[in-house]
Amino acid sequence: MTSPDNLLADAEFAEPPAISLAATRQHGSTLYASGQIAVRDGKLVATGLVGDQVDLATAQRCAWQCAHNLLNAVRAELGSLDEIAAVLRLGVYVASADGFTDQPLVAHGASKLVLDVLGPVAGAHTRTAIGVRALPLGTPVEVDAIFSTRSPR
Repeated sequence: MTSPDNLLADAEFAEPPAISLAATRQHGSTLYASGQIAVRDGKLVATGLVGDQVDLATAQRCAWQCAHNLLNAVRAELGSLDEIAAVLRLGVYVASADGFTDQPLVAHGASKLVLDVLGPVAGAHTRTAIGVRALPLGTPVEVDAIFSTRSPR
């Protein structure tokens, strides 16, 4: 078997490799959920920078949709959302126009859905809301999360 060190030493690519990333990854009782964007029915809910092309209410709906997509990915992995013991952290990334500082208000859209679905015990979470210059495909919001599960794998 080739060691990872050797693979790294030989890793020169003429073009970026095509890779497939998992929507979730569990280690023991910790489940990591990859960032989900604001897609509904195969289309972005909105595009652009919050505070410029996207208003606060639309950005909050985007955050809600990201959390919805994230919970669906977790349910697909675990079989049921009842397997979630706790939401440890939500990370909310907001594509922000210059001077926009209401990222926490945008993040409330994601937090509200998580609390509504999982309740005040399992759904209570820490959160980071970060303004960024751009997100994949022009989505205004992306949300990732870390969960504790009832059954380690």
